[in-house]
Amino acid sequence: MTATLTDKPAATAEQAVCPGCGTYAAGAAVLLRGRDRLTGAPGQFSVLACPACALAFTYPRLRPEEFALYYPQSYSAYEPNVSERRSLGERLGALQRQAIVRFGPYRKVWERPPGRLLDVGCGTGDLAALFAGRGWSAAGIEPSAAAAEHARAVGVEAVTGTLADAPWEDGEFDAILFNHSLEHIDDPAGAVAAAARLLRPGGLLAIAVPNFGSWHRRLFGSAWFQLDLPRHLQHFDRNSLSILVEAAGLRPVEITAASMRPSPLGSFQYATLGRLRFEGRGFRLLAWALAPLLFLSDRLAAGDCLHLVAET
Repeated sequence: MTATLTDKPAATAEQAVCPGCGTYAAGAAVLLRGRDRLTGAPGQFSVLACPACALAFTYPRLRPEEFALYYPQSYSAYEPNVSERRSLGERLGALQRQAIVRFGPYRKVWERPPGRLLDVGCGTGDLAALFAGRGWSAAGIEPSAAAAEHARAVGVEAVTGTLADAPWEDGEFDAILFNHSLEHIDDPAGAVAAAARLLRPGGLLAIAVPNFGSWHRRLFGSAWFQLDLPRHLQHFDRNSLSILVEAAGLRPVEITAASMRPSPLGSFQYATLGRLRFEGRGFRLLAWALAPLLFLSDRLAAGDCLHLVAET
């Protein structure tokens, strides 16, 4: 497949439209340039800064016909793990998800009495299923049919599609999650506005996205593991994420940052080797071993994952 859109020089982006505020970004500053380090697919991409709302976004954007090229079958959001036997790293990952839900950025949702919950971009349903186990009526929406099928198998009311296909009534949900999905959505402002309509009065919106304002990005630049060009269409920091949420009529009540375990190892390989050469079980175990150092680094500088909670 030929990636025709990505052959356009990214620095001449006069017609680029900001996905956050919808303004033409003529004269936008080019923050960095990079390529797809995950798959090695062709194309050069720029990250532009909107002069109006300061949101950083990828240019050029992917066309639907390019998804098969840039979203390989191994990409985690689209390839459910259907194996009955899980590795040690996968079991540790499941324990980490439980800890994140109970004590981390989703704790404000977890602490509420169970109600109706929607996970946008639910993947294989692991996160929503944790809430279902606590008594929540958990729904999800996911563009991958295979992942949505797996989510239904673990007890999540999963719909295949995007928020544009949402079958639910306005004001139906007590909580809505965007767990590392908002950076993939072509119209993030529209998605957050749609979520705001689906929330009941007093409902919570919880978002997790990579933190473009982190020390990881400043240190590694275009080799930052969580930059993930061109799949990540926008790149949030505290300010731009808050602006996006407030524009939808929601009130941020908490915003924090923490580092994601794979980031340093992935970024180091991208910077030195150009691609991931060392992954799998050994990668996951070493990432866990480095977790205490990451925890200490987060005390000194912003980690590379933002967590925002907002209320209607």
